[in-house]
Amino acid sequence: MVAEDRRSRASATPPPSSTADVPRVLLVDPYVARDDPMERKFVELYPSLGILSLAAYLREAGQRVEVVDLTFERGVRPVERRVRSFRPHVVGVHTKSLTHERSIEIAGLVREQGAVPIAGGPDAATRPEVYLDGGFEAVANGEGEATLVDVAERVVQGRPLAGTAGLIVGPPGSRSVGPPRPFLRPLDRLPMPAWDLIDMEGYLGRWQRRTGERRMAVLTSRGCPFDCSWCSKPTFGRSFRQLSPERVLRELLLLKQRYRVDYVRFCDDVFGIQRAWLEMLLDGMEAARLDVGFECLARVDLLKPDLLKRMRSLGLARVYVGVESGSQKMLDLMNRGTRLAQVERAAQSLRDNGIRQFWFLMLGYPGETVEDIDATLRLFRKFSPEEYSVSIAVPVPGTRFYDSVREYLKVGGRPRRANQGGKSLLYEGSYPESLYHWAQARFEWEAALSKVRGKIAPRILSGLSDAADRLDRTLVGPILLGPRSPPARATRSIRPASGPTDRPSTGA
Repeated sequence: MVAEDRRSRASATPPPSSTADVPRVLLVDPYVARDDPMERKFVELYPSLGILSLAAYLREAGQRVEVVDLTFERGVRPVERRVRSFRPHVVGVHTKSLTHERSIEIAGLVREQGAVPIAGGPDAATRPEVYLDGGFEAVANGEGEATLVDVAERVVQGRPLAGTAGLIVGPPGSRSVGPPRPFLRPLDRLPMPAWDLIDMEGYLGRWQRRTGERRMAVLTSRGCPFDCSWCSKPTFGRSFRQLSPERVLRELLLLKQRYRVDYVRFCDDVFGIQRAWLEMLLDGMEAARLDVGFECLARVDLLKPDLLKRMRSLGLARVYVGVESGSQKMLDLMNRGTRLAQVERAAQSLRDNGIRQFWFLMLGYPGETVEDIDATLRLFRKFSPEEYSVSIAVPVPGTRFYDSVREYLKVGGRPRRANQGGKSLLYEGSYPESLYHWAQARFEWEAALSKVRGKIAPRILSGLSDAADRLDRTLVGPILLGPRSPPARATRSIRPASGPTDRPSTGA
């Protein structure tokens, strides 16, 4: 009976309202920082740029918009209070795997108040059935701005949501998938983010107290044209669009003038893909005497020494680098499109220019052997990046990695707890999970040694590294491996996608 009621409500036309009503939309970020162990380690808190963009776009379209950001809260009570006071027609929830359970809870309380809950963001787009079955009326499965404007207007006018472009509606058996919605072009059509709808000082003050800098995030592009086998692109696919350098510079100047921001994180999937575009932005920053520190995520094949030198002179302080592995075989299996020589050149150039490095490393990808793990550790030891993250590969639905291990997934292929992404082996791989935990501990040991370099004699440091290697080789490694050998299923190659790669010229 309950299931039947759910089906009828999910497929029904929303209740009609006065055509004179202005759509009221509440946007919710369900992320709670105190529940995220990674936040406690890396202290990287920024507002959701997706929600700020949605809010600004809806407002420009003439709709009333409010935002509930749970980042500094303890639970969902602020959402309930705002729903009661604002009485929104639609509540849009930004989803990530970490916030799945809280998002479902929010959908329930939204329905109780008579509003229509819509799920957006990467997790809902990747597995929409989970959110539709969990109480959401619909899932936005692409870029959300124009879709949400359309949804809010339909709800107010009492029109059905089924068939809406960019929207998946309804329960199993009667699910409607709307046609794809074209991407926004050019991105300069987007208004400035709606910073005024959130507690900007909450973020800026927190950064200032901890680092002495007022830090904020900026997004200059959407999408990524590269084709790594483990990367999911549920929202933008392999499209790649950029704001103009002039538009980015205006945003930077506004942040500096309005909020006294003096440090920016460029949150693009890959920053500076087109060299000519980046040079124009740097020219503008120099001419405006912006004097703002910044950091970004970049690929090693784009980090040319001359470019890094100039970026450093204009405030570049840190670069997040997707190194992934110290084995060329593994980089090829991941379809990274990078070479170890490029990794070493970029790492050396970053070091020479005094730019902090944050390395992303991955263990447990199909085909990896203990020799490949050792190669990654040697590379890590050689360059000693100031910061790093070494995770166990997570098969994400919609990727070739996921498809290759689908039949070997454990318990549905998801972490046992929401905060275990990158800590659990989620499929039957080459080696037991304990081996990867031991490997992660070896990286922690090397990182600890690098922090005392210069305070302890080099021969002692070298001896400590050698001792860890001997322990691994003669005792821990053999115990963890036992008599087993890597199964054939875990060593097979994941074939790159066929056809052109669609990659833009880097201008290098």
